[in-house]
Amino acid sequence: MNGYQYLENDFFDLCKTRKIRVVPMLLYIYLRGLYCRFQSSEFFYKDKQIQGHLGLIHKTLQRARLFLQERGLIKFVSGVGNTLTTYQMLGTVLLPGGMAKKPIGCGHFKGKGVVKKTTPIYKSYERVKNRIGEEVFKGVPKDERINLQARGLL
Repeated sequence: MNGYQYLENDFFDLCKTRKIRVVPMLLYIYLRGLYCRFQSSEFFYKDKQIQGHLGLIHKTLQRARLFLQERGLIKFVSGVGNTLTTYQMLGTVLLPGGMAKKPIGCGHFKGKGVVKKTTPIYKSYERVKNRIGEEVFKGVPKDERINLQARGLL
C-alpha cells in the first residue's frame, strides 16, 4: 500500500475535540499525505500546488497554516518568490509514527526552488561493463574487425 494514507476511526473525533475547523483539517490531511509520501517529518512544497489541489486562495491557505501551527500540529516557514514553503509535521496522535528525519523536497526541487540537474557518473567498472567486447563480433572476419577498430566501435 505504498502512497496510501490511513485515517484512524477517531481522527475526526480528535479533530473535533481540538476544535480544528474544516479547511485546516483538509490542509492537515493533505500535509499528512505529503508526510507519508516523502517519509519525512520535514519537507518542502509549493504553495501554488497546494492551492490548486485543494481549491484554496492564498489568504485561506495562510490562515489554515497559522491555525494548525497555533494548535501545535505543524511548523512552517513560508517561502518567498521561488522558494518553497518548509513544513515540519509535529508528532501528535493525529500523525502516523515511525518516519525518517531528513528533509525532502517536491520532485526535483530542493528548498530554494532550484532545479537540480544531474548527469550520471559512471564508475570504472560500469564503463568496462558497458563497453562492447570482441565476443559480440565473433562471427566477423579479421579485416572487418580492423575496420571497426579504426572507427572506434571495437
